[in-house]
Amino acid sequence: MTRLLRLEKGNEDALKGENSEIINGVAYEKPELDEAHKDIVRYLHAASSRYVLTHRPLDKLAMPHDPLVIDSEVLPNTILRPEIAMQIKDESFPAWVVEIASEENMEVAYLEKMNIYMAAGVKEYWVIDPVKQVILSYNFMKNPWIPAIYDSPQRIKVSVYKDYFISYSEIFKDRSEEE
Repeated sequence: MTRLLRLEKGNEDALKGENSEIINGVAYEKPELDEAHKDIVRYLHAASSRYVLTHRPLDKLAMPHDPLVIDSEVLPNTILRPEIAMQIKDESFPAWVVEIASEENMEVAYLEKMNIYMAAGVKEYWVIDPVKQVILSYNFMKNPWIPAIYDSPQRIKVSVYKDYFISYSEIFKDRSEEE
């Protein structure tokens, strides 16, 4: 569901739920994450938290779905809620952002947000498709238009760091049996 909305004083409540975003003044509801999607977010957040604690204590890892306000010069009236947003020490905007794609938000995740994050200064943007078990990794500093595509078990480098790798197998691991 979309509705036109201007972010002005008095309508800060535009982001009512954890799943709402605003792109250029238009409010969008992100699809509700199923358990597989939530497992991916929990794994990535836990792995990234461990990495920051042990290797990069001055970096900041936002909580999943924390609002991320895009500079009005890049795209006015825009607030996104990425699943993962990692900010390097003194930088004012996240260097690495991860979004989970689903059938309902393919165009937004693969096209609109890629362009927004690139224009906003994000260095690396991942789109994870849990159904197809594919990860697209855009390195905006090296080759912004051609993503690295990961669709088989391997270690995936988070390129904004020298020594941070994430396991493809762990991202897509079935955790439903572990409880």
